[in-house]
Amino acid sequence: MGFGQIPVYGVKTISKLLRPYNWVRLLVVLVLLPFDFLVALSLWLSELFYFPFSVFARVSIPTTPPDIQEASIIILNWEGKHLLEEFLPSVLQAVKHDGRNHEVIVVDNGSHDGSIEFLRTNYPLVRIVGLPRNMRFTGGNNAGVQAAKNDIVIFLNNDMQVDPDFIHPLLEGFKEETIFAISCQVFFQDKTRRREETGKTRAKWKLGFVEMYHDQITESDRKQKYVPIFWGGGGSCAFDRKKLLAMKGFDTLYDPFYLEDTDLSYQAWKRGWKSLLAVDSLVVHQHRGTNRLKFGDNYVDNTIRKNQYLFIWKNVTDFRWIIAHGLLLPLIQAQLLLQTNWHFESKAFLRALIQLPQALYKRYQCRPAYTLRDQKIFQETSRILPQTGENAISFSQGDFVEQLGEGWYERERNADEGFRWMGRRSSFFLFPKGNEQFLEIRGAVPDIRNFRRRYVKLEIYQGQKLILSKRWFQAATFHLRVALSPPSHQPYCFSLHLSSSFCPAHHGTGKDLRELGMILSEMRLV
Repeated sequence: MGFGQIPVYGVKTISKLLRPYNWVRLLVVLVLLPFDFLVALSLWLSELFYFPFSVFARVSIPTTPPDIQEASIIILNWEGKHLLEEFLPSVLQAVKHDGRNHEVIVVDNGSHDGSIEFLRTNYPLVRIVGLPRNMRFTGGNNAGVQAAKNDIVIFLNNDMQVDPDFIHPLLEGFKEETIFAISCQVFFQDKTRRREETGKTRAKWKLGFVEMYHDQITESDRKQKYVPIFWGGGGSCAFDRKKLLAMKGFDTLYDPFYLEDTDLSYQAWKRGWKSLLAVDSLVVHQHRGTNRLKFGDNYVDNTIRKNQYLFIWKNVTDFRWIIAHGLLLPLIQAQLLLQTNWHFESKAFLRALIQLPQALYKRYQCRPAYTLRDQKIFQETSRILPQTGENAISFSQGDFVEQLGEGWYERERNADEGFRWMGRRSSFFLFPKGNEQFLEIRGAVPDIRNFRRRYVKLEIYQGQKLILSKRWFQAATFHLRVALSPPSHQPYCFSLHLSSSFCPAHHGTGKDLRELGMILSEMRLV
């Protein structure tokens, strides 16, 4: 979304906020205004101070190519004996299959479930780094890095099942001196779940805020073997240990969990060190098996939101982007409040605000080592528009992965029909063949009767322009036809924004929220 559309977007958001049933959200936005001003002023003043200092204090970090013959595999464990029993054998089998003398290290974060005794009894060749207490993701993995003997360290979650051949593609990716991280392609253990985590990580800077997501793997990715990514996942990724130590490891700013790996890879990008996805390195993940179980969904999601703020405050240094973030912070909060609830968003922001001085200090510490601008990094790790394609996508006839952008899940089949579930933000490309003037979309809204205050709303954008908005209150199949404005002979990029009531009647029972979503079967130009 360009700067020219910010006033329109702002008016729409504020008009929604002024509706009577949103009075609590409006009050929260007003209460947070002084704190927003404090954040904006702190960032702007710090940037004015840091910029001249960083120019004169610029440093370069000398590095040498890593030895890629052997790796140290680090598995972080906390109260996960049952997961080690299930998944550690696949790691040891992969080491044996590779044939080289890799070491396997289990860092135990002060478990009381007999994890260490289990390892000593059943796997005496596995190195154990036992910590006296839970030092969380950052402290535990940093301890593992210190204990490792090899130049390449591979981090694995304790709920990760690995392919026998997963090691070789990771090590081969480090032949370039500028490589910092090589990530695995990730699958879910439950094959019926939508594939929300792939390893192909992306990010967008939109309206002064950062959106991070996993993109789908395309055929060109498979041919290319190694693909630039925004971050390497800390539970399924190999890192250059020397570079990792030069950056002092994972940052405790993000404790207790999430976005530490994103921050680490982004800090590497700022120094000119790349993160790549090794498409042929395959792992299967029981996603968030420990944290969700121990802390609960609400706390985990709130921590992720808190860390999104901290990521921006520590890392983003392009002055135009910092100006935008400060000015648009109330609008950002208003939009987030409309999507969730007031206590969730206000709690996340206030938790981040408490850590603002710490984030600014980290910003000051890291700045002299930067060589790449934020905009350049986002461009380097963004999806490239395919050069050729069709003017129609029909999932009954194939995957069409080359023409799909973000936000799509695995193609499914029902009888002779093919379809995909949409994410909250999905995009696709169509290539005109003649003088097509309309976009047609076919799909369905599932039965949403099990949800209170239920509705599903779809907005379609042609580039940055909204061309259709429609809302459904019950199950339906649909065939939408919308005029293109103006028709073009150039490839079209369409964005689909999905919103809905997010209030299941039996909240907390694990209900699949795809039921409150939308499936699409066909998109075509006519």
